[in-house]
Amino acid sequence: MLARSTPLTPTQVTLISGVITAAGGVAFAFDAYLLGVALALVGQIADCADGDMARLTRNTSKAGAFLDSVLDRWTDAALILGLGFSDLERYGPAAALALTGSFLVSYARARALSLGVDCPDGIATRDTRMLIIMLAALFNWVYAGLIAVAILGIVTSITRSAWAMRALNGTPVDRP
Repeated sequence: MLARSTPLTPTQVTLISGVITAAGGVAFAFDAYLLGVALALVGQIADCADGDMARLTRNTSKAGAFLDSVLDRWTDAALILGLGFSDLERYGPAAALALTGSFLVSYARARALSLGVDCPDGIATRDTRMLIIMLAALFNWVYAGLIAVAILGIVTSITRSAWAMRALNGTPVDRP
């Protein structure tokens, strides 16, 4: 099996995926959208592989899971800010809203988890947000993509927060 024979550790794959994805954000900032999408896609594929690699090699850890989550936020920011800085006047405010929406989705879940409940569902999970960002850059729909990430992120954050509040208050809840 490739995962067992590679000299890389899951943590190294996590770090490499973060650097590659962040490089995509830098490419976005310099209007190299196609290169940015290619780097973001490769980085995200590697990001998906690190957890599987950790499980296959029986090398999972809380530290690795933490690092993966934190680097996900860094790379989200790199891609969104990269698009924003590609034309700060046109895309800056939309990028600020997209970053806010994206972080609220993640924070709602992280805070709920810290209180003993999970709320992973919603219409704008990270994979959805990354797909929107990459498609927006690929087709030069940057403004629309950033606004979509903002709106969907805020809606998802509200949905997750409402679900978590019901669960924390002891109200029976059905998964959306």
